[in-house]
Amino acid sequence: MVDSFSDPVPGFATTGIVAGIGLRAGAQASDILQLIEACLAEASLVRADIAALATLNRKQAHPALREAASALAVPILSVVESQLAIDAPNPSERVRRHSGISSIAEATAMRYGALVLEKRRGAGVTCALARLDRPHELAHSSASMAASTLSTSRAGP
Repeated sequence: MVDSFSDPVPGFATTGIVAGIGLRAGAQASDILQLIEACLAEASLVRADIAALATLNRKQAHPALREAASALAVPILSVVESQLAIDAPNPSERVRRHSGISSIAEATAMRYGALVLEKRRGAGVTCALARLDRPHELAHSSASMAASTLSTSRAGP
């Protein structure tokens, strides 16, 4: 289950591509966006196909990730470490040493569907793409449900 949405987008699509993102502290939004664009091109996809970015819960507040999500007008999906204990195609010993899990980009993307592009590396950033195949997980986020009810709730007679 998804732990939270960050900056939910009204009318968020429940189909599309989830970009799993791993990033270092010094990563810049331009690094993330350049790598996403390269990954999309390699997979014969376009920017409009991106439905969300996904990352490890403790990385969701990274300023560069928030800026990239804003530029793409998509939410950030936060995944807790215990949900990432899966066999990713390209595990990283470096990631395992720093976080105790073997994958961030691929594992967070795989939480939402089958990979369409395995992990690619950029300047302090990794990205993997998955086709969203479990929209019910997104629809049941408490933040997205709250956002959807706020616009339809009105006090009065």
